[in-house]
Amino acid sequence: MTVTLDDVHSLFHLPIAGTFFTPVHRDQATAVHMVMDALEVDELAVLKEFGDTQDFHLRMSWLRKVYQQLVDVERYQDAARAYMLHLVACTLFADESGVYIDVCYLTLFSDLETPCWAWGVTALTMLYTALDAASRPDTRQLAGYLSLLQCWIYEHFPHICERNIQRCAAADPCARRWKARQTLLGDGPLMEYRRRLDALTLDDVI
Repeated sequence: MTVTLDDVHSLFHLPIAGTFFTPVHRDQATAVHMVMDALEVDELAVLKEFGDTQDFHLRMSWLRKVYQQLVDVERYQDAARAYMLHLVACTLFADESGVYIDVCYLTLFSDLETPCWAWGVTALTMLYTALDAASRPDTRQLAGYLSLLQCWIYEHFPHICERNIQRCAAADPCARRWKARQTLLGDGPLMEYRRRLDALTLDDVI
């Protein structure tokens, strides 16, 4: 049993049909122009940011600063790109750092009038990749869209963790039913989760 596209759609109403995102090849010149074109940022500022991150990445704190500057000068389309890049950096494309976002994702917002991307497919692909990395002995952090994984657990494994069921409209994403709780009894959360996982039977899975 695993997270499926049906789960992605029902839990979050993320579209699973549409244009599939393929990252573009990036050398320094391409990466710099991607940021300059999307956010109207000075070349020297972009190069300094790449130097600070030591890669073709942007810091979320830098994005927030750029967003505010764009709003102040009423360049709202550019501000929208900065805002949306920051949003996916915190959710669908969250990496282990929790601080950076690869500039390749700016391609998603280069044209705000493009048809809908298959966000659900991309989110699930990223989560599978993160889970694959997390299964290795030397990995100590889990990346990816963890709200998706958490709500999938709430939906299908009601006995693993405490959860609050909230009212929501039938048309709402199913994830709105769940409110996370961090109240576990026993000798620490990790050992308690392991005990509950070991005790699972087929009847405990929805």
